[in-house]
Amino acid sequence: MKTLRKITDIADIIVFVCTTLAVAGVFYEGMTQKWYDFVGVLVVCMDYSFLPTTILHLAADKKDLRLLPHIISALMLAAAVVMKLAGTDYPAWSLVLWYFYIWFLYGTMLAKRFFQRPASRDRSNNHS
Repeated sequence: MKTLRKITDIADIIVFVCTTLAVAGVFYEGMTQKWYDFVGVLVVCMDYSFLPTTILHLAADKKDLRLLPHIISALMLAAAVVMKLAGTDYPAWSLVLWYFYIWFLYGTMLAKRFFQRPASRDRSNNHS
């Protein structure tokens, strides 16, 4: 289980970086009011890193309170796949919410992990 936890830790960083770049790319497109091919690539990287990472978290966090956001993510992914298969267009506002949901979810997970580590290290050193 420790190996799976390490894999999800690395995957979380990858998703956050991909999402940050995608959000920045979409913002840049809006500022310049031009379409850039690389932004589409960034969005694909974001989506295709988010999908397997969500599945990994469903497996790794099944007995943890951190599971709920990943269940919500899985339901959102399922809805997106159904809409894609049905040929339904996504409203522009839903894509903005999608980008920021992923960005805030993984950003808060990384921040929480970063700020909790020193405290857990101090506790483990006191018991040695």
